[in-house]
Amino acid sequence: MCQLAVSDLPADVASKVQVNPIEVLRTGPSYAIDTVEAAAQNYPEDTLVLVIGQDAADKLDQWHRIDELREMVEFVVIGRPGFEGSGIDIGALDVAATSIRDGLSADVSSSVAAFIRENNLYDN
Repeated sequence: MCQLAVSDLPADVASKVQVNPIEVLRTGPSYAIDTVEAAAQNYPEDTLVLVIGQDAADKLDQWHRIDELREMVEFVVIGRPGFEGSGIDIGALDVAATSIRDGLSADVSSSVAAFIRENNLYDN
């Protein structure tokens, strides 16, 4: 679905986005620290930045191995409608994954919406 979403972006934006299947290919539970450790191995000279919403930032203390994660990445927090905090305002949509799963949101790209429908994803 990420590839589909990127394909629906304007070409100048899509050319700057890379979808990495690292979490899809992993078996078992997947934690942010696992993904960051793998990315650090693949990009050892780069600074890793983890972009998260204000809603997720409010719960960082509950994340798996958060102290190690804080040592490995720079967090950039994006403001989310309905959540107070100091996140960067990028005009984020007021949509949550649960709304998309419940079929209550039209805020996904047309390709992603079609994929969800065609594959009966999130049907109860």
